[in-house]
Amino acid sequence: MKYCSRCLTPDTRPRVTFNEDGVCNACLHAESKRFKRDGNKLTPLTRTQKGLKDSLMWKELETLCSRFRGKTHWDVIVPCSGGKDGSYVAWKLKHELGMNPLCITFAPQLPTEIGKENLRNFIASGFDHIMINPDPEKYRELAIKGFKEQGRPKMPFVTGISTAILQMAIRLGIPFIMYGEEGEAEYGGASDAEQQITRDYLIKYYYSGEDPSKYGSWWVLPKDEDLKKLYATHWSKFEDWDPKKHALLAIEKCGLRGEDQVGTFTRHSQLDDKLQDLHAYMMFVKFGFGRATSDANIEIRAGRMTREEGLKKVKELDGQFPAKYLKEYLEYFKMTEKEFWATVNKFKRDETNS
Repeated sequence: MKYCSRCLTPDTRPRVTFNEDGVCNACLHAESKRFKRDGNKLTPLTRTQKGLKDSLMWKELETLCSRFRGKTHWDVIVPCSGGKDGSYVAWKLKHELGMNPLCITFAPQLPTEIGKENLRNFIASGFDHIMINPDPEKYRELAIKGFKEQGRPKMPFVTGISTAILQMAIRLGIPFIMYGEEGEAEYGGASDAEQQITRDYLIKYYYSGEDPSKYGSWWVLPKDEDLKKLYATHWSKFEDWDPKKHALLAIEKCGLRGEDQVGTFTRHSQLDDKLQDLHAYMMFVKFGFGRATSDANIEIRAGRMTREEGLKKVKELDGQFPAKYLKEYLEYFKMTEKEFWATVNKFKRDETNS
């Protein structure tokens, strides 16, 4: 495996690219927020330049919000589970941009107690909220399919947080949706995403090239003519995406609580679903890097951790299996332990080709 010369991203990450110096596109994206490039020469942005760049992005966000502010009772939808990122986006929209957000949660598959508590605390901090609860057997059926066929135990959730939210926006007549980060640019994927989310973008990068509408119900992706009535975008297009900053605000303003996590050193990320730990483990099985690598990369790019410090964390924590949930996984996927591990092992990387 080849690794980024700045962070710990391997070349097995889907759609990652490296420049001639071995720097991954996620690090180059982070660099663009702090430096001005002239050929091969990098010049740090002065405080004034960076402040100007940030203020221009914020001005663009203010202009966008003004298009929708007050046009409907709820003038923006924020997908939010009660976690740090959705809480941050919703709070900033309401308290700094004068919007009236409707927050929508697509129910986690195997909810955790701390996730339930965080969502209650978030709602109590002053937000209108809707929970979408799919038919549990249909949800489970798609999870089994995703796990067995793609090694993706959270496939119906990851798909539903776009398809179901888009459906709700159309049904409620709320044309503006603000998602969190544009993951392709932030973490090392494709860099051609426009500000406005399109149907083609979703199918190409989030649905592995397939329209999920064949699954029916909440997984039907609206047609182009309906999507054109919406403006869905990502917060990270307008402000530097910083999960630590989000957590600090969510703790202070929205009652966010954290706890130790399997396979990583962070305490305030992706707390709401027991299947998140299996999702991260399958990432390690399929691509050779896990949750500690992803979290360390964020800290390295933010300048809060050196590459050496990150590597130490990765060696200690990456790829841990969430054994405490194994019994629940077997029940949820209707598998014996032998069938479960046979499914996991089917997706192991071929070491001879690494």
